[in-house]
Amino acid sequence: MHPTTNRSPRRVAVALRTLAVLSLAALLAWASPAFGQEARVVDALGREVVLEAPALRVVSMVPSHTETLCALGACDRLVGRDALSDAPAAALAAPSFGTAFTPDLEAIVAAAPDLVLADAFTGLPEALAPFGIAVYAGTPQRLDDLAPYLADLGALLGLAPAAEALGAELAQGFADVRAAVAGAERPTVFVEIDATPYAAGPTSLVGALVELAGGAHILDASLGDYPQVDPEFVVAADPMVVLLLDAPYGVTAASVAARPGWGALRAVVDGRVVELTQAEVDALSRPGPRLAEAAWSLARRLHPERF
Repeated sequence: MHPTTNRSPRRVAVALRTLAVLSLAALLAWASPAFGQEARVVDALGREVVLEAPALRVVSMVPSHTETLCALGACDRLVGRDALSDAPAAALAAPSFGTAFTPDLEAIVAAAPDLVLADAFTGLPEALAPFGIAVYAGTPQRLDDLAPYLADLGALLGLAPAAEALGAELAQGFADVRAAVAGAERPTVFVEIDATPYAAGPTSLVGALVELAGGAHILDASLGDYPQVDPEFVVAADPMVVLLLDAPYGVTAASVAARPGWGALRAVVDGRVVELTQAEVDALSRPGPRLAEAAWSLARRLHPERF
C-alpha cells in the first residue's frame, strides 16, 4: 500500500499548513538582514552599543551617516535625519529633526528609533541616554578609520556583506586614483578650511585625500589635523596650489589675492587658487561613500594634465 493512503484529509491539510508556516519562516529568515542576530560594537566614545537584532528604524544626525546608510541599501530604514542631510535625494523623504548641535530631542524620541547615528562631539548621545535609545557615536577622522566604521554600521544594520562590498569599492577607488597620479610631480598645497585661516593638515582625513591625489602639504603633521595657522607662514611657504573649502561660503580667489602678502603666492600668480564647489566640499568633508569621488576630484584639480 502507498504510504500516503493511510492519511486522512484533515491530517494532510494540517501537514500542508505546517509546511507552509515553516517555509514562510525560512523565507523571512533568509530575506531579513541577519535575522535575530545580536550586534555588539564599540563607538568612538568607547561605549559598547548592543542591539538584539538589526536596526530597522534609524535616525541619522550626521550627513555622512545618512549617506553611508543609504549606500548600504538601508535608506528605507531612515525615520529621521538632521537638517544638513541633503543627499541622496531618497533621504529627504525622512523628517528633519534639527541639527546635531540643536536637535529636536522630543521628535527623535517620538520616532521610536532602534538606533540613532550621531557624532562624538555634540553631546547628543548623552542627551538621549535617559530615554534608553541605542546611539552609535562617531565618524571616521582618518582614512584608516573608514573600514572599521563600515564594519560597525554593517553589524548594527545586519548588512555586513554590503558594508564589506562598499569598503572594497572605496579601496579600489583610492587605488585607482593613486595609479592615475603615480610619477607626477607633487605640487605643494595649502588646504584652507576657513579664512582665519584654519587649514587641513596632512594627518586629517581631508589631508590624506590630498596626499592620495598627488599633493604635497606645506603643513607639518605636528601641527595637528586642522590647525589655525599664521597667514605669514603661508606666505613664506608659498604653495603652488591653494584649495578653498570655504569657497561655497564666499571666499574667492580674488579675496585671497587681496590678503596682505598673498598676492605674490605662486598659486595666485599661476591662477591655481581653486574655488571648490559645494558638491566637492561635501564629498571631501563627509567621511562616507563619496570619498573616492572626492579623491578623483582633487586629482583632477591638482593634476589637470593627467585628465
